[in-house]
Amino acid sequence: MPAWWMNDGYDAVLRIGTIADNRLVAKRLAKARRLLVAAPAYVEKHGRPACVADLEAHRGILYANRESDWRFAGAEGWMVARPRAALRVNNGLIMRDAVIEGLGISLLPSFYVSEALKRGALVEIDVGCAAEGTELFVVYPRDHRASAKVLALIDSLRASFGDPPYWEGEDSRDGAS
Repeated sequence: MPAWWMNDGYDAVLRIGTIADNRLVAKRLAKARRLLVAAPAYVEKHGRPACVADLEAHRGILYANRESDWRFAGAEGWMVARPRAALRVNNGLIMRDAVIEGLGISLLPSFYVSEALKRGALVEIDVGCAAEGTELFVVYPRDHRASAKVLALIDSLRASFGDPPYWEGEDSRDGAS
């Protein structure tokens, strides 16, 4: 994580995924599934992948600042797909919008795509196994104690998101996933 945010008056930041910097404290807010999604028009034009291996023939909207492998839990362990990059960006909302426009398939946290799935702008692609999940964190510098406002932010976000988080839908809240 760049140090710029610590010098620009930020007390904390929200991050998705693993935090590998030991100069930072990460407080988990929520877990999220990652879903493989595409626009209905993309699926109609390019077909629907049926298994993890099929993904490599498709165009992927990939996150620029991470390894572009997509990991799926299979019966024999982790399976990896490396789709062709149609677009690499460092913003999940832009990735989601590119998928809605039909530029390719992407593997995105459920909080980015749940509403688009509900309204039919995206469809979930089932390749027979679940994608590796992710987590949402509040992160702040280790050398700064968490201020009361950061602690209040953490409590407020956890309460707002719920457990399981609201973006996972009613089925997840009832214990089904």
